[in-house]
Amino acid sequence: MSVDHLAGAWKLLGMQLPSGWKIIETVGWDPVTGLGSDHYNGTGGHFSVPYIVEKEGRRAFLKAIDLTSAMHSPNTLLALHEITSAHSFEAQLLKICQGEKMDRVVVALESGQVSAGPNLQDKAPYLIFELADGDVRRRVQRVNDSLRLSWWLHAMHQIAVGLQQLHSRRIAHQDLKPSNVLAFGNTRDFRVADLGRAICDGTAGPHDELLFSGDYGYAPPEILYAQIDPDFATRRLGCDLYLLGSMIFFFATGFGCTPQLVSRLAIAELPPTLRGTWGSSYHAAMPVIQHHFTELLSELNSTLDPAVAEDLTRAASELCNPDPALRGHPLDRVKAGNRFSLERYIAIFDRLAKRADLVHRMAV
Repeated sequence: MSVDHLAGAWKLLGMQLPSGWKIIETVGWDPVTGLGSDHYNGTGGHFSVPYIVEKEGRRAFLKAIDLTSAMHSPNTLLALHEITSAHSFEAQLLKICQGEKMDRVVVALESGQVSAGPNLQDKAPYLIFELADGDVRRRVQRVNDSLRLSWWLHAMHQIAVGLQQLHSRRIAHQDLKPSNVLAFGNTRDFRVADLGRAICDGTAGPHDELLFSGDYGYAPPEILYAQIDPDFATRRLGCDLYLLGSMIFFFATGFGCTPQLVSRLAIAELPPTLRGTWGSSYHAAMPVIQHHFTELLSELNSTLDPAVAEDLTRAASELCNPDPALRGHPLDRVKAGNRFSLERYIAIFDRLAKRADLVHRMAV
């Protein structure tokens, strides 16, 4: 087996880009066979092949766009258009983030296209990003037990800042999950990554018509029951709030909110999207889901450190409420304005992180 039958994105090792970056390593896959799936998640991403690049002693992460699936599609030109349009849209959003100086969002150092041969499939659009140490899904396991609470509270604070920065430009991430939050260096530097599934209000994008563009394993429950709210903020920003709250469950228990909710539902309560037999609306299912959500919050509260349990359980309750109309901070819901603002949660996570730092210092 070799990479000969694959698109040009798999054949870039050893090439030098016009800007001076040299492609020096593959990441998580064999350059001879193309096999391997344990990819370092430098930015997240779909239809991409990861590499390490180097220029003037500086290393970075290159995400090359894989056109292999398009070449095997019944309608090659349409498939190519869909993949390259998604890449162009992501690059466009990244330029907006860079221009707005969104320091809690991973932005591109460079974008372009390189060719590994004469054929159409040999072309490889790419993005280059600052090289991270890895995603929080893996990094949290390597943090000393005594520092772990402080570590992930700082992560929650910076994730919330990153989402707020995106929301300020009406960009909804839609795919926030542990593998899409990157940690940089030995400092507590966390940034939201992978805008490949994002939705931007007022700007046409490749995923606008999808019910949900992110990972369904983390999707809010209303999405699983195919409830569509026509309002952009409720449907998209409210979804991001849920995904943010789900990160609390992940850091505290190892699992996001959605899989824990779904595991409690009987077949008759599950929607057809999850091979269940529920045939009514999400509104009708909500009392059962709220009941299980209350149980889940109680278990979360008992898992958390008592010093932060009350505040974090309340935040998880507000951010992940199964009723989208009740999602967000209560003080923002009762006044005219942005009921999906994250400012209060940014302050809460910052305060709790500093409290955890103090408790650790006193214990040492």
